[in-house]
Amino acid sequence: MKKVWEVIKKIFIWLGAVFAAIFAVLFVKERQVVSTSSTTTKEDIDEINAKAAAKREEAIARIERADARQLAESYGSVCDAISDGKERFRRRCQRADN
Repeated sequence: MKKVWEVIKKIFIWLGAVFAAIFAVLFVKERQVVSTSSTTTKEDIDEINAKAAAKREEAIARIERADARQLAESYGSVCDAISDGKERFRRRCQRADN
């Protein structure tokens, strides 16, 4: 019976070592991904800013081309949705108070 327990003990030791090695490798890989993704070069920043400026100009042009009535209607529907949400919130608060 002693030999059985010794074998079981060795199996647990080996399993523990394997799990520790796997977690160590995963931890190191995760740390490498975090450290490499956080380094942004000046060229990358300039490229991101250029793309953002182009998208901004595109959005401005799209708004300039849009019909004023269409913009007003879409703004009105947004305001209506916000107002409805506020009213639902007020009713929910009143129910909670009662």
